[in-house]
Amino acid sequence: MPVRWGIIGCGDVARKRVAGAIQNEPRSELVSVCRRDQTKLDEFVAEFSVPRGTTSAEELIASPDIDAVYIATPVSLHRLQTIAAAQAGKHVLVEKPMAMSTAECDEMIATCREHNVKLGVAFYRPFYPVIRRMRELVETGGIGSVLSVSAVTATPFAINPDEDGYWRVIPELGGGGALMDIGSHRIDLFLTLFGPIVGAGPDGNSSGVKAFCGTVAADYDSDDLAHVIVQFESGVHGSLQCYFGSIVDPDEFAILGTKGRLVSRPLNGGELRIEKGSETSVEQHPPSVNFNTPLIADFVTAILEDRTPSVPGEQGRDVNRVMELAYAAARC
Repeated sequence: MPVRWGIIGCGDVARKRVAGAIQNEPRSELVSVCRRDQTKLDEFVAEFSVPRGTTSAEELIASPDIDAVYIATPVSLHRLQTIAAAQAGKHVLVEKPMAMSTAECDEMIATCREHNVKLGVAFYRPFYPVIRRMRELVETGGIGSVLSVSAVTATPFAINPDEDGYWRVIPELGGGGALMDIGSHRIDLFLTLFGPIVGAGPDGNSSGVKAFCGTVAADYDSDDLAHVIVQFESGVHGSLQCYFGSIVDPDEFAILGTKGRLVSRPLNGGELRIEKGSETSVEQHPPSVNFNTPLIADFVTAILEDRTPSVPGEQGRDVNRVMELAYAAARC
């Protein structure tokens, strides 16, 4: 029997990737979708030939023929919708960032555990073949001892206040700006590859997280630039730069070791440069055409095989904790 899905929030992400990833997963079925705007809901239902749509998240969650929900709403709604879905016995795959705060993440994790449902967070970049190749080279000593990891990312964020997605720069709805929205993906990769950050555990302080952020070129209140420096418990250092409002996206992810350097640019394209002294080789490891395809497949497998998703709620919580410490350090 396939995993029967409902999507709550039919905006840009759901339209571009999520619906298609679910419908193309042979063990999945998209049963229902939810959007508050009836006209846009009808358009989405027609575009993807979904059996039914509703303007009520509560109605979708209560549906007995839904096994799992994908939550793609503004961050401020993630906690309540996740808890409601878990209490109704639905597995939950929630968009990033997981919630507005670490405390909200902890509540979501506890409720899903109490009701014995899976909780995953929609960080899809750990499934990139280029990231897996980088991890292989790091673990086998291909570039010696790792010294640092760095990432630079940007987006034009060319959205007007009356358009879908503008909530990303409204602090009460998105929790922050560039760091929360695009920076969270890279922090997730930092943690995936190099483990815990000093002082970022449940009872830690901010000793391993330093940051600067601000609003320089934008006319909204959220950060349009952020620079975060972290120290991992292993001793490795990390640097993240993220920006809203730039027409140029470096999309660079690099790891420096004592015997070489790994550079993927653009990360979303999958090209990998392996630099060792004067020698450079280039490999191609492109991601899935639909970035969400491996994420959905992994979550379905977790349900069917009763295992933990590869990107569980605890990982999403750890990303939120780092961002929380970064914002506190930067005081922005």
